[in-house]
Amino acid sequence: MNEVEERVEDAWTQSLSEIFKEVIRKLPDSTTLGELIEAARSSEQIAPVLAVFSVQELIDVAKTRPRQEPEPEPDPSDGVEFDADGNPIMDLGESGPAVIRRRADVPNGDALVLRSLSKSKGGRREADLLQLTGLTSDQLRLVVRHLRAKGFIHVEGSGSKRRFKITRTGSLHLRNDGGR
Repeated sequence: MNEVEERVEDAWTQSLSEIFKEVIRKLPDSTTLGELIEAARSSEQIAPVLAVFSVQELIDVAKTRPRQEPEPEPDPSDGVEFDADGNPIMDLGESGPAVIRRRADVPNGDALVLRSLSKSKGGRREADLLQLTGLTSDQLRLVVRHLRAKGFIHVEGSGSKRRFKITRTGSLHLRNDGGR
């Protein structure tokens, strides 16, 4: 009977170790060895399997697991059409002129803002720029973001005391652009 019990236990251990290896292979890449052991110890059925594995065996199993592949890029032939800028063409219904999504939707916005800022040495507040340029707050926000990224303007302060000032680079750009 002793020999039969040993074979049953060996088969049981072998079966549990294969299941445990399969679980390790299916874990996400971000799972650490410590998290794996902690989870195995907390499970009454899996805890005895830890006695069978050495730390090196666990590491080897984790190394050989297949890496998760990134999501595939959407197929351009799936019916979505793109414009010249690479943006998907969508029917947004009758949204009117209030929908502004890109800086390119604001014709000559850069020059408007730079010209307004060049006339003031102390800089201008957002409310002043809105009045002088005739832009909406969304349009101004998009143009200002672009101008800051290019280094053409500088923002001082925060909240209601925030002022926009033109930089030397911005003045040079405005001058080279002909003030259009």
